[in-house]
Amino acid sequence: MKTKRIFLVLGVLAIGLISTSCADKVNQEKKTTVQTKENIVKSEKTVQLKSSYVCYVNDRFMGAEQIPVAVDGKTYYGCCAGCVDKLKKNLGNVRYATDPLTGTKVDKATAFIVLKPHANGVVLYFESEDNYKKYSR
Repeated sequence: MKTKRIFLVLGVLAIGLISTSCADKVNQEKKTTVQTKENIVKSEKTVQLKSSYVCYVNDRFMGAEQIPVAVDGKTYYGCCAGCVDKLKKNLGNVRYATDPLTGTKVDKATAFIVLKPHANGVVLYFESEDNYKKYSR
């Protein structure tokens, strides 16, 4: 009986590990976000993320170069084949976000991207650096 429970627990754990999604790729990097000269752009009191280090489908800073997806002269980034497909087809309108300050629809390819405070890698997309500065005051 005890052996059956152990196998059941191990089976559930194995299924959980196998069924991880591309969103879990963030956890494959490091749990903590490491910001270096290569993946951020700094200006006065502003930390803008390098676009190519963000998965636009998962809206997460990935800490490494992502897969570029060219659409209509703009470049979007995804972390896996599924994300690339969603970006190409714009499934769920994934190429766009909402500016947290104004509520305006923002094209992620041209957005000012920053880390959301205390959100473990989640990003925010702003229409401009000025909107970000107003939002963060």
